[in-house]
Formats: sequence, structure tokens, C-alpha cells
Amino acid sequence: MSGRPVSQIIEEGAARYGRNQEAVLRILTDVDRELGSVSEEAMAAIAKCCRVSSAEVQSVATFYSFISTKPRGRHLVRLCRTISCSMKGSAGILAALEKDLGIAAGQTTPDGRITLETTSCIGLCDQSPAMLVDDTPHSRLTPETACEIVRGLK
Repeated sequence: MSGRPVSQIIEEGAARYGRNQEAVLRILTDVDRELGSVSEEAMAAIAKCCRVSSAEVQSVATFYSFISTKPRGRHLVRLCRTISCSMKGSAGILAALEKDLGIAAGQTTPDGRITLETTSCIGLCDQSPAMLVDDTPHSRLTPETACEIVRGLK
């Protein structure tokens, strides 16, 4: 996570994408990627910068599962929960990850290092079950291989 001020990230995004409704999602993504989440204050600043309502920015931020409005861990593990991954055992993988990390899906480890989430399709249906770890895809997982990958983050 960056130590840069949110105002700087927003201004840089506005310079790249513009100061209008079409820029909202891109600026939200930049803030989320750099800071790990998008705060209420950041959403208000994006609304002002892009000349849209705060409610509009919040609706975009809360619609997309890859944008978070609450802080997450330094590492983000997203396990696919679509039908193809489910048919190949993603429920067992999730149970193994939850047990290994000591948290449930949607939670962050007490040390703030890892957040475990489930998500809809990540585009690896032909290689299921799959997960993203800090935006790096991993496929054809077993409970053992998934836990081994995540243990490597510690």
C-alpha cells in the first residue's frame, strides 16, 4: 500500500482519465489498488473532482466486487465461486484456506497480511478451480496447492 495522499492519486487519475462521469471507475480503481480500499472521504473527493454526486461514486464503488470500501490485508486472495469451479471442488479449497488462515471468507488475518474473498468468474473456467492472489492467477488447484500458495505470502 502506498503512503501517497489520496488527493494526489485522484488528481493524477483526473489528469489521465478526465474529470467526468466516465473517469469515476478508473479513478476508484487507482485509489483502491494503491491504498487497498476506498474510504468515504476518497469517494467524496472523487465525486467533487468528477462533478458527480457522492451517491453515484458510492454506487459504482459498491457495485464492483474488486473495489473495496473497507480496508483489506496487504495480500488479497480471491477464490472463484462460479459453477465450474464449484464442480471441481472450490468449496473444499475454501474450507482448507479458512482453516489454514484461521479466518472466514470476507475476513482479514489478525496480523493484517491476508484478506480472503470469494468472487465471481475470473475467466479461468477451463482451468478450474482457480483463484487470484494479488492479481496473479492460479488454476487447477487442490486444497493442498492453494494453501501452499497462500502460505508463501506469510
